[in-house]
Amino acid sequence: MSLHSVSWRIHCSAVDDLETIEQAMKQLSAVKTELIREKSKSYHGAPQTILEMRINNKKAATHSFLLLGDEVLNQLVENGLNSHIDDDKVLHVRLSLSALVAGEMRLAEGSERKSAAKGRFKVESYPGEEPSEILLGLLSKIE
Repeated sequence: MSLHSVSWRIHCSAVDDLETIEQAMKQLSAVKTELIREKSKSYHGAPQTILEMRINNKKAATHSFLLLGDEVLNQLVENGLNSHIDDDKVLHVRLSLSALVAGEMRLAEGSERKSAAKGRFKVESYPGEEPSEILLGLLSKIE
């Protein structure tokens, strides 16, 4: 089993350096993917840009998951994978944006969670299978 797809999304304010953030986002995929820029307004009306990257290839999505690195993946397991998986079998991950721009992978904590790189990994699992077991199986293959 593997992952169906992954999407990464970052909400950027009008003062953020979009080029720098886009370069940082490219670290989340080993394959060349299109970054989508969508201009919108925040809840309070301030202009913002939403950067999104989608990976629909199973192999590339799995590779993107493994690119998170041992530290992030171990922390996800320690926190309990089930607490990050929703009813639609999607694993939600928030990475620190400041760490990502600095070339590091680190889970966002506390106030960092508001401006984070948000990942949504669609787990390929079928009735009777637990998505967390699928993810643990992926991790065991790389050890």
